[in-house]
This record gives sequence, structure tokens and C-alpha cells, in this order.
Amino acid sequence: MLSSQGKPSDTEAIGNQLLTDTPSESLRDTPSESLRDTPSESLRDRQQIFELIERILSFEACLYHQILPYTIEDNKLLLGMVNLEDTAALDYVGNILYYMNCTMVTVAIAPDTHRNILSAYLNYKNTSQPAANLAQEHSAATIADSLASKPETSIVAQTKPDENSFQQADSPALLDLDNLSKATILFTSADKKTQESTSEERSPENLPVLLIPVPDLLLPVEQLATLQPKKLLAELLGRVLAGGIGRLYLERQPYEGRILWSDNGVLQSVLEKLPLSVFQGVLNELKRLTNIPVTTLAEAKQVEKECLYQENRLLLRLRVMPGMYGEEATLQVLRGAALKFHQQQQLARLSRDAIGISQQLSHKLHELQQRLVLNRNINPGQLKAFTALNRLLDDLDNQIKILTDA
Repeated sequence: MLSSQGKPSDTEAIGNQLLTDTPSESLRDTPSESLRDTPSESLRDRQQIFELIERILSFEACLYHQILPYTIEDNKLLLGMVNLEDTAALDYVGNILYYMNCTMVTVAIAPDTHRNILSAYLNYKNTSQPAANLAQEHSAATIADSLASKPETSIVAQTKPDENSFQQADSPALLDLDNLSKATILFTSADKKTQESTSEERSPENLPVLLIPVPDLLLPVEQLATLQPKKLLAELLGRVLAGGIGRLYLERQPYEGRILWSDNGVLQSVLEKLPLSVFQGVLNELKRLTNIPVTTLAEAKQVEKECLYQENRLLLRLRVMPGMYGEEATLQVLRGAALKFHQQQQLARLSRDAIGISQQLSHKLHELQQRLVLNRNINPGQLKAFTALNRLLDDLDNQIKILTDA
């Protein structure tokens, strides 16, 4: 039932099939073409991917944007993408290719393919470096398996104290898995276009504390399949949080389910042949933990929760999505370098949005000013107001850039 200490070949078994090719258009006027054949994954092809990761698209960028550079020939990059409609990823790659005088061709790849190849890249880096460099390389590799879905902003809101919420008091709130069903952490939907302006930075003192079994007290792996869903989730979280960058993958099969967990991109164990009732129970407990409705979702939903575990700050990212046989889920734990990278990307995105809004406002003010001039309805007072507003907008752009560069 259980396999542990997975080797790279075990990781391959998770699934490395490519999805149907879909043509896409990149940004920056970079043409895109449809592909007839999916990229192959031979050792030679993977070596080429590794070289392109080191030369063109960084490992962190590939993780963050869920992309893979397969080949580059005749100034044309073959780019694998988990989400062909990810405009941020297309914009990022388009900017790089613009300065290289290259174009791109995009092809859809499966999330497991993306994860497996980047895990193989980590193994390649760890085995190809001299022993003296292994420690340094491992610190860079801890971002592995961390950003396998496009980061989406979610806001943690505090409910009233009388609603069984995580209370914001003098001492940190406690998140106890024995009371998952009572937890009322609120997350805004990651796919909403508008978000409340309550996302003020939370100090460590105000973060909820995650209470799960200490790793030394975890049950043997062989006993996990006999546990009830709530206890099983506690044991799984204990393993995922014990290492570096942890990940859980709940895969639904026709008549049973299985749960895989990895550490720093390396598959650790697989819990096979779980009854669907137990599998769904674990998934429901994850939903309760992140305040996702315990109902079948029609489309993918992702939430993020920042908390403290053993006095360390970390981010829990849960993504629930429809699968071939029903709902599936992935849970990722970001900490250290991966969490810092994620926060930097969020800051950069918010800064771009703020500057874009400021520029739109400036354009509208200029258009309004021109209309008034054409209609000869502008007076000296209005002209002075326009000048002052434009000056304020210019200063606003500069201040935003200062915050971004800090």
C-alpha cells in the first residue's frame, strides 16, 4: 500500500503526460504558433531544458510562472505552460525575448510534468556540483516544488471574536486541527477582480499558530491508512511541515484515492488505495481549514493562509480543482527563501497595478482637459487644478517606484 523514499523514477510515475497542444498569443507583439507535436522528455531533451533554465529563464521564474523552456531554435523559443492564458507569464517571457530578438511558441503541459521536470532539475543540480558546494546549492534548491501554481492574492480577514474565529489578541491565535470544523478564517476568493482594502501587513504576533503533532510523535507510515480523515490530515501535515518546502497532492482515481507528499521537490511517500470516503474526508478537512465551502466546486479555487509553525513564518497554499474523476487538491508550504520570493512577486505585481491605475488616471485627466479646452469652458482655476493634479500623479508614480525598489 505504501512506498517510501521515492527515487526519481517514482516521481516520474506521478504523471508526466502532456496535455493537448493549444496555440497562444504572447505579449510584446511576440508571435506564437500552434504545435503539431508535444515536446518530448528524453534525457537529452531534459538536459536541454536544464541548460535553458540556467541561461534564459531562471529556476525561480519557472516555478513562479509555471513555465518550462523546452528548446530554442532559429531565434524561436518553445515554451511549455501549465496555463496558456497566464498573461503575466507571457508578459514576463515576452520581455526577455524582446531583448534577445526572439519569438516564442507556446504549448500546454500538465502540472505534474512541470513539477517532475523541475524536481529532476534539482536532482541534477545537487548531483552535478562538487561536495563543497552542496550546502549552498541546497539552500537555493529549497524553493523547489513551492510555486507550482500562479500566485494569486488572497486576503485573510479576522471575524468577530464571538464567531469562533482566530482571535487577534495579545497572544497569537491557535489553529488546532481537532477543531477544524469550527475554524472561521476568512479568505477572499483568489479569482475575484476586486478585493477589500483590509490586507494590511500582519505582524508575526497577529498570525494564527498552527498546532499539529510534533514530528517525533507522528505515527508510523504503515498506520496512516487506518486513521479517520481529521487525524490523517494532522499526520500528513506533520510530515509536510517537518522538512523544507513541503507539498501534498490528493489524487482521485475511479474507485479510490491516493495522497502523495514531497519534501524539497523529492517524493517521500505515497498513500495508496484509500477508500473514497476517507479521501474525500481529508479533502473536506482541508477545505474547512481554509474556509472553502465543503461542496463540490465547479472550477478551481485557490486560497493562501499565512501562519506560524514552531515560531517560523510560513504560507499554506491550497488549490482545489475538478479532476477527471472528481475533486482533487494540492497543498503547498512556502517558507524561507520561497516565501520571500513569493512576497517579492506580490509586491512587484501590486506596484505595477498601482502605477497602471495612476497612469490611467493621468490619461483621463489629460483627455478631460482637452475636452474642456475644445469647448472653451475651461477657466484659469480649472487649468491650475489640472496642473496640480498632474504634478501629484507624477509624484505618486515616483513614490511607488521608490517603494518597489526598496
